[in-house]
Amino acid sequence: MIMKPNSLIQYLAPLLLSLTTMAAGATVPPKPFGPVPNPRQLNWHEMEMYAFAHFGPDTFNDVEWGSGAEKETDFNPTDLNAQQIVHAAKTAGLKGLILTAKHHDGFCLWPSKYTEHCVKNSPWKNGKGDVVREFSDACRKEGMKFGVYLSPWDRNYAEYGRPGYVEYYKNQIRELLTNYGPIFEMWFDGANGGDGFYGGQKGTRKVDYNTYYDWKGIRDIIRELQPNCVVWCGQYREGDTMFYADCRWGGSEGGNVGDPCWNTLDSKKLKCDVPDWLQGHRSGDVWCGAEGDVSIRPGWFYHSRQDEKVKSPEKLMNIYLSCVGRGANLILNLPPDRRGQLHNNDVESLKQFGDHLQKTFAKNIASNARLKASNIRGGETALYGPQKLIDKDQWSAWTTDDDVKNPEVVLDLKGEKSFNLIRLREDIRLGQRVEGVAVDAWLEGQWKEIVTAQSVGANRLWRIPEIKTTKVRLRVTKSPVCPALSDFGLFLEPVLPPWNYIETTRIKLADRSKWKISSSFDNPEISVNRTIDGDPNTFWQSSGKIGASGIPASMTIDLGEVKQIGGMTYLTRQDKVPNGMIDKYRIELSTDGKSWSEAATGEFANIEANPIEQRVQFKTGLKARYLRLTALHVVASNFIAVAELNVIEYTINVQNK
Repeated sequence: MIMKPNSLIQYLAPLLLSLTTMAAGATVPPKPFGPVPNPRQLNWHEMEMYAFAHFGPDTFNDVEWGSGAEKETDFNPTDLNAQQIVHAAKTAGLKGLILTAKHHDGFCLWPSKYTEHCVKNSPWKNGKGDVVREFSDACRKEGMKFGVYLSPWDRNYAEYGRPGYVEYYKNQIRELLTNYGPIFEMWFDGANGGDGFYGGQKGTRKVDYNTYYDWKGIRDIIRELQPNCVVWCGQYREGDTMFYADCRWGGSEGGNVGDPCWNTLDSKKLKCDVPDWLQGHRSGDVWCGAEGDVSIRPGWFYHSRQDEKVKSPEKLMNIYLSCVGRGANLILNLPPDRRGQLHNNDVESLKQFGDHLQKTFAKNIASNARLKASNIRGGETALYGPQKLIDKDQWSAWTTDDDVKNPEVVLDLKGEKSFNLIRLREDIRLGQRVEGVAVDAWLEGQWKEIVTAQSVGANRLWRIPEIKTTKVRLRVTKSPVCPALSDFGLFLEPVLPPWNYIETTRIKLADRSKWKISSSFDNPEISVNRTIDGDPNTFWQSSGKIGASGIPASMTIDLGEVKQIGGMTYLTRQDKVPNGMIDKYRIELSTDGKSWSEAATGEFANIEANPIEQRVQFKTGLKARYLRLTALHVVASNFIAVAELNVIEYTINVQNK
């Protein structure tokens, strides 16, 4: 295996220290506990945050998932500037960028020699362009790491679902790993199999994610061509053992991970559900770090209607604390617009977020403290003393004798100091050891507990109301072995300035006060008017019965008068329960409630993982008094669930502020 010298030294440091101390007759370091990260995983943990860039035909077709029937000519950015995107990511403190080289629609953002469904048949740069090249070059210029997302599911390729596609997919991986320099992460989505236009023929292909793609063979290719590249997802099963990748999904598309968050999984558990991805397995035998993923906008691809819904710097900070602050990595999606650049709102939010992070962590208030520990391993203060917590070396640790599992250390701050953010780290080269910690502050003449946690891992952050104190105490309350804590910090997070976005476009929604709504499956226990009450946290569901098919199910809206309709919006239930979530639909319109014409049919893609408002816009305005939404399929169960419905009357432009 090829490793950077610094990475190798970091990884082998505990062993080198052990040999040195043994030779000198000093106390040896603690033994690792459970699984530990390998060198490429260790480098990955150190990155903490990096960007996604979802870009492709979906950007130009205003959808989240393409069907596979898109034309190569759909992709045509007017002014692609990868440097602008990468630089904006860097200003936010992100350390790399992963590009969606191919999404589920199968369109490749590089001139692949294995398919015609790629940029070489796009009008962009007369078919001579290479988006992957432009992003990889931009990353190198900015000192950022570069990664690629390659969807296993391909809704365009004729051989998908058959053996021929697997070889095609491996060839694509070889192209990406040999032509674009170092790749720090290879991202394999979990979405796979289903409807598509495979080879131009509409159909459905079902596959077993764990067995169809030959993940073992794919990993062999990656290890051969890019040994330092971490693999996200793509687990495979052999007998009663599951072979997990280097890192895993964090369990939501909101960016947060579980608390506690264990970076280990149990290879004998052959099926993982959301709680497993969120929290991991404390007794796991495989190191597999969690990664929280979230978009800076509601959707993963760019939609102009979301320009005013860019996450604020404060929201990004909250996500950072609930992901990086729980020991996981964060991947933040930054979708380019139809120019091939980030919108000003995205750029400004990223800049303010990055500035806030720099100001927050610029000064560790604990850095000049006097520390006194209840125990030091072998009494070797220079090697294992509590000053290792504040020495700015992330890989030196305060640790104790093997039989001392609940030690504490007091930090005298040399006067009254204010702080509102606390950081604690473990030396994860020795495993994730601690199962309970607490921090106390000396207040009103006594110790008062201010924060607790079960897991620590690579990074634990607590945001608290600002307090003033002269000393704090760190306690390990539960640990199966002696702890190895490598960093402790106290910080004063400043107040973020107000977030002001630039208004660009606005959709005018209909007045719902005079509507009448009915359903083909009314529910006498819940009023259908919940769908227009303006409260996204309430929802109505139809009365589909267990054991009987309640799908298809329809809802009909009477607008009270004929209007010019430009589309409709649907918000599903927001409690993350998949039952009743509509994922395939048909919309019909009528002026008299008797004669109906189809206005749109399609899918609300990815709605289970990302249950945001779904918007269907018609190509032209259509006259109607009645609108009928029919659920052709739901994610789970046999009824439909609706939180909010609305009709789009028309779109107006608003001048920039």
